[in-house]
Amino acid sequence: MGFLVGLLAGAVLALLYAPKAGDLTREELKARSEELKRRADDLQKIAQKLADDATVKGRELVDEAKRQWDQSGGKSAASRDSGGGTTRS
Repeated sequence: MGFLVGLLAGAVLALLYAPKAGDLTREELKARSEELKRRADDLQKIAQKLADDATVKGRELVDEAKRQWDQSGGKSAASRDSGGGTTRS
């Protein structure tokens, strides 16, 4: 995100200091801002898809872990392991 802000700031400064008429500068600023907005929208869509994919994968992993836990005996295995320890006073 910082890269995009820097890119936009550099483009604006370059346009403002370029020897062009005001109308041309405004048109170029408008075109570049529209391009930047389009790119930001594309990046947002990509990020949303990645987040959705990660959510699906996370749910699959949780379901698999639950399935393995249930197959291994779940609570009965855990209670057998914790029963033989000593207690502190």
